Amino acid sequence: MRPFVLLALGLILLAGPLPAWHGGGTAVVAKTATAAVYVYEKDSHAVPPGVTVGLNRLNRERQILATLVEADATDGDGEVPDQYRAAVEAAKARGLPALVVLSGSTVLAIVKAPTDADAVVRAVP
Repeated sequence: MRPFVLLALGLILLAGPLPAWHGGGTAVVAKTATAAVYVYEKDSHAVPPGVTVGLNRLNRERQILATLVEADATDGDGEVPDQYRAAVEAAKARGLPALVVLSGSTVLAIVKAPTDADAVVRAVP
């Protein structure tokens, strides 16, 4: 019995842990924020100065593309520009104004109506 146990342990050590597709574990992919977009309605909401400061800090300190976009912004074809589409849709669904944090086109977080720089910076994981 003992040689069998040693052989089995040796095979496990050589093979390593089972891959995720075999049920041996799960793959975890960490999402890194690539953009933060403050979406607002220009006729209803002024952009708080603290939000502008917070977006500037994200650009400078974290090298994250942080910008403002008006909820009804469109390109020459009357469409929301591709780089803002996910953020605008998410913000409209949650309610304007909102800060939307993205990883590519995946929404990581939405903060409803932040008013100061610290709230903007804390929103980005």
